[in-house]
Amino acid sequence: MSELRTNRIIPRDGLPSGSAGGIIQVKQTIKKDQFTTSNNTSNYTDITGLNVSITPTRSDSKILVRVIIYNSNQNAVNFFRLLRGSTFIEQPSGTSSSGAVYNAHGFAYYNCNNWQDTTVIEILDSPATTSVTTYKIQCAVTSGTCTINKFIGTSNYYGVSTITAMEVSG
Repeated sequence: MSELRTNRIIPRDGLPSGSAGGIIQVKQTIKKDQFTTSNNTSNYTDITGLNVSITPTRSDSKILVRVIIYNSNQNAVNFFRLLRGSTFIEQPSGTSSSGAVYNAHGFAYYNCNNWQDTTVIEILDSPATTSVTTYKIQCAVTSGTCTINKFIGTSNYYGVSTITAMEVSG
């Protein structure tokens, strides 16, 4: 039996401007253990075990990174940012080093003791390389504590966080 494999097929007349092909490969890391930090926004901390490495097959491929963080805060506002290696990607306009995504309980400023939420980050990155590329998440808080994968208000509510990298053909 014959088998044909390819990582890119372009129609005879080419692809429309701005379009891309399909998913070439998928890598995922699932973080099941707990992580806690009280570092403030001037000192971001890597979330241990919430990173993923992917080796693009083509330099014109894009990498779709999707992160789901099961997080809690205790009288705090959590900030998360996505990095490619040590480079903060998709930094918001008007900021220097603050998080790309923040998560705050609506009543955090009114002395809400405990709060659990899920934060989602999804970015289509263009690393322009065929070398191993590592994506990771960092966390900081305004004050108090940011806890990943455990609801701090009780001893028996746990969750998982994931980071997924998908190579999309250019």
